[in-house]
Amino acid sequence: MFYLSPRAKRGFTLVELLVVIAIIGVLVGLLLPAVQAAREAARRMSCSNNMKQLGLSLHTYHDAFGTMGWNSDSGDQAAHANNVAMRHPVNRWMQVSWIASVLPFMEEQSMYEAINFNTAQSMSDPTNILIAQTPLSTVMCPSNSQEIVNGGQVQGYRYPEPPSARGARTDYVGNLGHIWGGWKDNGSLPDFPGPNGSNIFVKGTNPGTPWVNGEMLNEQVNCNGTHRYFGGVKMAQITDGTSNTIMVFEDMHWQGGDNPAEQHDRRPTNDSSWLSPLAAVNAIRNPMNNRNKAWLQGRGDRRCHGWSSLHPGGAHAVLSDGSVRFFTESIDHVIRYSLGVKDDGLVVSVE
Repeated sequence: MFYLSPRAKRGFTLVELLVVIAIIGVLVGLLLPAVQAAREAARRMSCSNNMKQLGLSLHTYHDAFGTMGWNSDSGDQAAHANNVAMRHPVNRWMQVSWIASVLPFMEEQSMYEAINFNTAQSMSDPTNILIAQTPLSTVMCPSNSQEIVNGGQVQGYRYPEPPSARGARTDYVGNLGHIWGGWKDNGSLPDFPGPNGSNIFVKGTNPGTPWVNGEMLNEQVNCNGTHRYFGGVKMAQITDGTSNTIMVFEDMHWQGGDNPAEQHDRRPTNDSSWLSPLAAVNAIRNPMNNRNKAWLQGRGDRRCHGWSSLHPGGAHAVLSDGSVRFFTESIDHVIRYSLGVKDDGLVVSVE
């Protein structure tokens, strides 16, 4: 009688195992970019939602008080009275940002009520220290990996930056317009040619790119955007149309730098805290995602950061009608100017 011996079981050979591992590695390599792209798409959507919330908050504040944040019209007695009550000279502004003014409309009423507005040292004031260091998720882009709380922050004009002046960052700023103003005066950026030979980009021209002494209350009217160093404008003053004028835009507050041998420094500048009035506004004069060394100054120069983001290819902005749009970093200078200025009369189409 014959018996068939059972076939001996055998496993994978080393070559087969290596082939399987290689195939899995290739599949993972193909899948990873898609996963990263999906995550960035989710972060970009979350960023857009944050900015939408800010836009709604500003609109609600305007409905209640008539301006985009603290009222700063030249000659406005209420604004002057507020400055006097807060121990500031009549012709100078409070050292608290517009973001603080809309906290009640961002479901942060208790934080708003806890702020000591009656102080010049807004971030190092004993009452405000912890508030300044409290992160507000609504004003931070999910794609930005910078430190959330940073030290040595500027509290305002002429005020020192003590170690205690620490603050949670903001990645969104109110639009001062296309101005050449205090701490927003990047001198390395050239005057670009304007349309039809106009001088709209020339520093110091008004209308055009006016000089604004940012600390002087009576010069705030020279800001041609929707915000001012202190306060904001009325909707009726946006004569170019609310759907054609930027109200808030992304600003990562990059330290940058003009040294050709160094990479662009993406750490935040010392004016990046949401409670600081200097940090919560910026001019739209600097090109988007500006990394041109010839158009920058020394690393950390707070005059050189501007419209920027970590989203591939561009950055968001909230238009004055409350809608949020994504703009490419190759946006034309004239279009950027027209979107940034509320009353230039230039025709621009946002599609």
